[in-house]
Amino acid sequence: MERSLLVGDHVYIKKLPVVGARAQRNDVVAFYAPYEPLRAAGRRTHLIKRCVAVAGDTLTIRQGQVLLNGQPAPSKGQLQMTYFLEVAAPGTEVQAALRAHGIVDNTEPGGIPAVSTNPETGALGYLISCPDTTAAYLRRQPYTRALTVAGGRVPDGSLFPDQADFRASGVRSTVLRHWQLDNFGPLVVPREGQVVNLSPLNAAIYYKIVAQFERNPGITWRDGMIQQNGRPLTQYTIKQNYYFVLGDNRHNSEDSRFWGFVPESHLVGKAAFVWFSLDPYAALSNKIRWRRIGKAVD
Repeated sequence: MERSLLVGDHVYIKKLPVVGARAQRNDVVAFYAPYEPLRAAGRRTHLIKRCVAVAGDTLTIRQGQVLLNGQPAPSKGQLQMTYFLEVAAPGTEVQAALRAHGIVDNTEPGGIPAVSTNPETGALGYLISCPDTTAAYLRRQPYTRALTVAGGRVPDGSLFPDQADFRASGVRSTVLRHWQLDNFGPLVVPREGQVVNLSPLNAAIYYKIVAQFERNPGITWRDGMIQQNGRPLTQYTIKQNYYFVLGDNRHNSEDSRFWGFVPESHLVGKAAFVWFSLDPYAALSNKIRWRRIGKAVD
């Protein structure tokens, strides 16, 4: 969510009711990590992402553009992509320019992007994330030799539903889709009451729902199918609504593209506003980001 939310932001979360909780498209929501085993609330990991699709939507991503039910989806927040900035002379001048435009690397000391090498060309420069408006600005600068998209790809078969049970049992689909971060779907987001016919073509999509989120007994995985009490489950009725979430830093976000749907039972609340913010890289006298205090999360 970097840039829509900043490292050091403290966010007020408006809690949703336990029964009948709903999230809307483009809400920034807090929720329990869906890939973790069910635990007491105090021991769960909280995540915060943008809800891009709700129950019943058909989601598709094509060349980074989110489509809902076949139509371009309105977007909010400050969306970012990852680029390689090739420059004539890497150094402090370029780094200062990047920092002036809010481009930081939270893995580097002081947040200053480090000089790196483009693995495809061997050219020197910087691996950065920024909005398209900043990318357009950088392309016009005299120190820029090239600015090329450097994100969007992950190892083949590592996304949902090829990997059906992220960081858990290792269940994988027998029919691989080979989707990527910028080219994903189409995928229907499950809704309460929906009846699905299960086969090896789609069983991996629903495995986590049947096995964990809706707490059905006797569930196992065998021969590309969900098994219940040792027999293939060929039809299932969805018991609650689900959501599909993305991070606004689209090439640097572990989200529904990796681990699938967020069940309604995992929703905690909607991000409302920033109530406090500290810049981890600023001098002590400028540590508090006064301008961000009270800023609505949009």
